[in-house]
Amino acid sequence: MRYRTVSRTAKPPSIHTMLIAVPLLLVACAKVQTQDSEPGSAGSAAAETTAGASTSTDPTSTSGISAPYTVECGQVDDDGESFCYVDRDTYVGWRTYHGFCHVCHAQDAVGSTFAPSLLGRMQETDMTRDLFVDRLANGFTGQMGVMPPWKENPNVSKRYNELYSYLMARSDGVLPPGRPKRFPNPD
Repeated sequence: MRYRTVSRTAKPPSIHTMLIAVPLLLVACAKVQTQDSEPGSAGSAAAETTAGASTSTDPTSTSGISAPYTVECGQVDDDGESFCYVDRDTYVGWRTYHGFCHVCHAQDAVGSTFAPSLLGRMQETDMTRDLFVDRLANGFTGQMGVMPPWKENPNVSKRYNELYSYLMARSDGVLPPGRPKRFPNPD
């Protein structure tokens, strides 16, 4: 008895498949966006922040501790795009995060398939600034994997407080995804 071997190679999706898949994906995304914008949903706070004109942060974060950031959203640039102004530390935290941390935790700290969303992690009741700094400096082993220690990398280790400011602003829902702008110099 002879056995026939079948060679299976991955083929790129056909145009027909793409014409079916893309509209389905768009419908699914629209449904998720609609659910997020309903009153009382988790995404509605961020949507309200970006839509509100000149909203300023409350001096306390949702954890009840004084907020380590200053964010003012609802600004509109010359092209009609809305954006948020942030203080220096929060802006440097955004730059540092997107220079190093986004590789695993994804853009805007929303998580990936192998690293968790940091938005929920920052809201943990025991996530103090000291614990945050300890996890960055010494690494962390979680359910999804292992985060390496960053204490040997001066580009990160000198920016722990700035990273904390950025991630708290994101997790508190006052800073929407995207690139913020620094407050202009008062000169």
